[in-house]
Amino acid sequence: MPAHDPIDVWRRPERSVVGPKPEHSRAGIAAAAIDIADRDGLTAVSIRRVAAGIGAGAASLYRYVKSHDELIELIVDTVSGEYDLAPSKETPPIQLLNLARQGRVIMHRHPWLAPLLLTRPAMGPNSLRYLEQALSVLEAVDMPGPAKLQTVAMMTAITSAFVQNELASVHSSGAGLGGANARLQYLSDVVLSGNYPLLAAALTGQHEPEKPEHVFTAVITNYLAGAGLPAAAGSA
Repeated sequence: MPAHDPIDVWRRPERSVVGPKPEHSRAGIAAAAIDIADRDGLTAVSIRRVAAGIGAGAASLYRYVKSHDELIELIVDTVSGEYDLAPSKETPPIQLLNLARQGRVIMHRHPWLAPLLLTRPAMGPNSLRYLEQALSVLEAVDMPGPAKLQTVAMMTAITSAFVQNELASVHSSGAGLGGANARLQYLSDVVLSGNYPLLAAALTGQHEPEKPEHVFTAVITNYLAGAGLPAAAGSA
């Protein structure tokens, strides 16, 4: 493993058994970094700015995280601790659907998170607890271990992609009513043109747009069914 691998942060104890008591903590550092990312985006998160946020010098922050990548690893794992992993008696597909729904909420709360989860799997303790919980849901399902891991990973990837599309739609169309009306008018023109009969047929009869949470439920439910789990009946 290369020395600069960001998961090295989990291979080191947070507090050394020797030397003076640390002035700061990983939790405090992560909280400051998350606050910056939530307000100004992930590109605004730097060692120097996070250090200023906790009242420390940039050089001193390297006592806690050895690189910017370690800092990102820390904040991804911290927000992974926002899942409610309490045991449930629901069926496996409904339990997984509920985890996916929580993931969607967390990714909306932290808009910088969804792209990261598509490119770098988190390996910290909160992330591993989430994975362990998801695998425990699948424990009784007749599926090889690697397939279970792939099912959970794909569910996360689908959720991440869905949230990115939601966020992009808000930004591209404008959050106001004017942007939404313009898009509806454009779709009307497309349907009436006759150039896209299959699209027109798919849109016909849809009196009002489906709510995003209903679309998300259908997407995850259909994926889980395709992955070999029964449909999450009653999950709408």
